[in-house]
Amino acid sequence: MTKMEEVRSLQKKYCSQTMMMAVCVALIFIMLGHKPIGKGFLLASMFSVINFAIMAQLSPMKLNKSRFQANSLAMLSVILRYAILAVPLVISIKISSLNFIAAAVGLFAVQFVIIMDQVILKRFLLMRKV
Repeated sequence: MTKMEEVRSLQKKYCSQTMMMAVCVALIFIMLGHKPIGKGFLLASMFSVINFAIMAQLSPMKLNKSRFQANSLAMLSVILRYAILAVPLVISIKISSLNFIAAAVGLFAVQFVIIMDQVILKRFLLMRKV
């Protein structure tokens, strides 16, 4: 498997795990009667996945560029991704049926899944070696 295929495989894995986790968390909160929290978390999690996918797509574009071009592309990438991450926060402020704090937490859904995957993966690997 080439490096690019490996990166795409990890991207697909983390994005699908994030969406599965987000739907489960949202359903739990909705069933517990906290619909705005569930909806806010789910909305922001979707934007977190979009942000992660865009980051993965734009990263290889920085290779084989001059320093100025790479820095410019990096700055545009950051601005674009911050704008994307701001969307669920603005929506949750404007629409009262979405919880702002849940939306803010949902923006970290992909990072949470990556950390959990690494912690769980490393724990299982350590347990197997013992």
